[in-house]
Amino acid sequence: MSRIACVSGAISVALLALLSLGCQPSPQPEPVSPQESAIGDHDPADHDQSDEIRAALAGLSPADRESAEQQRICPVSGQLLGSMGQPLKVDVQDREVWICCAGCEGPLQEDPQQYLAKLNNG
Repeated sequence: MSRIACVSGAISVALLALLSLGCQPSPQPEPVSPQESAIGDHDPADHDQSDEIRAALAGLSPADRESAEQQRICPVSGQLLGSMGQPLKVDVQDREVWICCAGCEGPLQEDPQQYLAKLNNG
């Protein structure tokens, strides 16, 4: 019986310690522009030359690869094109736009003005 009481007491102490910590929300990151999100403090040329990105862009035709390299950033996620695999080209308001993944197409098509503005300003 004393073992049960000892184990029960230890469990109670552990639970109280956990409860006293509380549930602290993790801090939210400061919003950043797509360029800052994708580039950070590093030289953009270093990111463009990563093996991952080069491999993803290599699957595109030469003209498409050049177009994606010129755009560089997905207007929806802010990620470098090619950082999430081969980028996708979509037609939005008679304009070819590159996105990093299929998940970005819905938001782009739903609010094209918001994302095209990012490309026009970037």
